[in-house]
Amino acid sequence: MPLPAIVIGTVIAAGAGGAAAAVSASNKNSQSREINEEAENLIKRSKRELDKERRQTNSRLERFGRAKLLVIRKEIKRFLTAFSKIHNISIADNAALNEFGRASDPVQSISDLSRVESLASSIAGGAMAGAVCGALTAFGAYSATGIFATASTGTTIASLSGAAASNATLAFLGGGSLAAGGLGVAGGTVVLGGLVAGPALLVMGLIASYKASANLDIARSNMAEARKIAEQLKTASQQCIAIRRKTDMFIQLLDRAVKYFSPLLRSLEITVMRFGTDYEKYSDRVKKKICAAYSMAMTVRAIIDTSILTETGAINPECDEVLNKVSSALPKR
Repeated sequence: MPLPAIVIGTVIAAGAGGAAAAVSASNKNSQSREINEEAENLIKRSKRELDKERRQTNSRLERFGRAKLLVIRKEIKRFLTAFSKIHNISIADNAALNEFGRASDPVQSISDLSRVESLASSIAGGAMAGAVCGALTAFGAYSATGIFATASTGTTIASLSGAAASNATLAFLGGGSLAAGGLGVAGGTVVLGGLVAGPALLVMGLIASYKASANLDIARSNMAEARKIAEQLKTASQQCIAIRRKTDMFIQLLDRAVKYFSPLLRSLEITVMRFGTDYEKYSDRVKKKICAAYSMAMTVRAIIDTSILTETGAINPECDEVLNKVSSALPKR
């Protein structure tokens, strides 16, 4: 028996409606996939950019650590060898002293520098032996005496690595885990100037579901989250750039200070050889040279003893003050 026309019409309409719904669902699912792919690519690009900035910043801090190490083991060691031979030193009121020289006690300053020199020798020995990866980065990021305070002479290298590992920012910049020779990243968390930007926990991908509208809503939510994560990663990248620029300024300042320090060291060594070791017997001209060498040693110490990063990973607010004071203390070009 033939179907009534109304039934046939209803079936056709239902079929057409179903086909339209299927097409709409297909389009929404396709759109969902595109949005998810775009969100995932956004995070990947942001992560690649951050990783590039991270590696460059780590390299720059390591370079500064190496420069400080070289100055301590060369110029500072020469200064300590010659200056420690001189007796009856009284330099507090000498006009040759700059701000750094006047503000320091010679006996305590020499003692502090000796400890720093000992630390530097320990780091250099471990680094050359391949015992520590990241020690130079830590040495570049933090003050020499600050690191020494956390490490005893006998176990300097091991203690240095442990102290550095507790700082998530430095760990992030150094990369890797302690077991792998890096500085460690606790829980995979990156802390950079107070910013928490760990690996994206959001799983980007289309959830299998017959509800195309729900898939589209999820994809749009994924994109919104991806943009937030990308913004965090961008902030971290900018912080890396800021750290690198500040480190460059200290590298240049240290190089400039050493150029003035070297001839003063030579004069100090010659003075000890020619005129003996009794400061009271020196002429005023010779005393002025001794004080100039001491003053420049304290200036160099101020550079190597300033932390670029705070314990939380932010740029140390004291950096600019030290940069300005040291620049003013150095002779005019």
